[in-house]
Amino acid sequence: MSKVKLAVIADIHHYSEKLGNTGRAYELRSGSDQKCLAETGAVVDSAFSMFAESDIDAVLIVGDITNDGERASHEEILRKMQELDKKKPVYLITSTHDWCSDNHARRFAGEDVFTDVETLSGEQVRDWYASFGEKTLLSSFDTPQGFTSRSFLLGDNVRLLAINDDCNGEGGKSGYDENHLSWVYSQLEEAKAKGQYVIAMEHHLLLHNVGSLINKGQSIADNFGMASKFADKGLRLMFVGHSHMQRTTEFISENGNKITQVNVGSLCGYPAPVTYVTIEDGEAEIKVDYLRGFTYNGKEYGASFFEKHTSDVMYNLLNSAVSDKKDFHERLLAQGIRIKSFDKLYPVIKKGANILLKMRVGTAGRLINFFTFGKGIDKKSVKAIKNELLLPLVIKVFLCVFDGSKTAKDFNEETKKVVFDAGTLFERIVKKLPLKANKKAGLLKTAKQISDIAGELVYPALPDNEYCVISLK
Repeated sequence: MSKVKLAVIADIHHYSEKLGNTGRAYELRSGSDQKCLAETGAVVDSAFSMFAESDIDAVLIVGDITNDGERASHEEILRKMQELDKKKPVYLITSTHDWCSDNHARRFAGEDVFTDVETLSGEQVRDWYASFGEKTLLSSFDTPQGFTSRSFLLGDNVRLLAINDDCNGEGGKSGYDENHLSWVYSQLEEAKAKGQYVIAMEHHLLLHNVGSLINKGQSIADNFGMASKFADKGLRLMFVGHSHMQRTTEFISENGNKITQVNVGSLCGYPAPVTYVTIEDGEAEIKVDYLRGFTYNGKEYGASFFEKHTSDVMYNLLNSAVSDKKDFHERLLAQGIRIKSFDKLYPVIKKGANILLKMRVGTAGRLINFFTFGKGIDKKSVKAIKNELLLPLVIKVFLCVFDGSKTAKDFNEETKKVVFDAGTLFERIVKKLPLKANKKAGLLKTAKQISDIAGELVYPALPDNEYCVISLK
């Protein structure tokens, strides 16, 4: 049987520069996001050029192709995808950002934001991209919401299910109604009868990959129930996007059947991942690589651009809190953060930001241990990294959310211990509080979720987020 090699990307969020790429309004929008905006076209060009010259057999795109469904963005990314499709077949699903589900498409000029932006409807999005993969199309299913799921044959024995989960779950959430599920099951059964291996992609998460506190709302309706159903029906590998987090997660149903979710991070945000999949003899080898750089307006940018862009979201916010009240307030609003009595609270916020910018790990550790009678953070670990600034460490942990804890691989054991102790501190405190049982149970639930996040970020569960081999049998 033949070998199939694929490149999988997600969440391009292509932004047309016709919508504005300069001015204060654009600066605030761009500076509030983990992914870039104006540079997306150049990033896509770099990735697509690499794919076109590589030995891959096809490219899979796991939804959110445009920034907010703007017609101008669709026109540009469609042309780029059509050119790539001439050299490497492109298979894709679209999702909520492609038809602007929140009706919030914008353009920027100077200090002003305008909402008079032409967008595409869900039906238009479906029709614009319908030709991709049509030569190998096996079956399709139209949802009542106007979207289409499709099944393709890759090589001679791999079936791809490109499933559109938009608004098809209970209560209009992402997911699947019974008719949609029946179509998915029929594809799995047909593939098994023909000796084909199946891989699937949907945009929204099937499994929480960092913790329910962070990404429960990013999952499809009844996600663990759906994971069980898919696993018991024989699906072993699901690619998802949406969260912009690169992370691989396993789930085993009560019947003992395993399904693995590979959450593919945003191509146009840190760490700009490309997930390569090689399928041969019933196994899928997963290797994650990262875009090395791109050329924008004649200037070369390396991979460090993505890390800096993401880190600056936090750095710029804190620096403005210290130096420019108006700028700080505008940056908060750009991130959707509204603080009541902002003017009264600002002096306190300014002082806190100033302390955080200068504080070292040793100082933070001593403060925590003073108030916890020496039981908050491991003293030996704090001592080993006491001279490190606190904020860069916080930002590195923040980057771990998106890069599958790749950054944490460079942490020494003392750093990991300090981060873990800090992350589990709330849970340890709550356990000792003399509270009524019902109130304590609610607090403990939240505290445990925070602890789980801390553990996953510095001690990520297997399989490895950058390399693993998955059985499709």
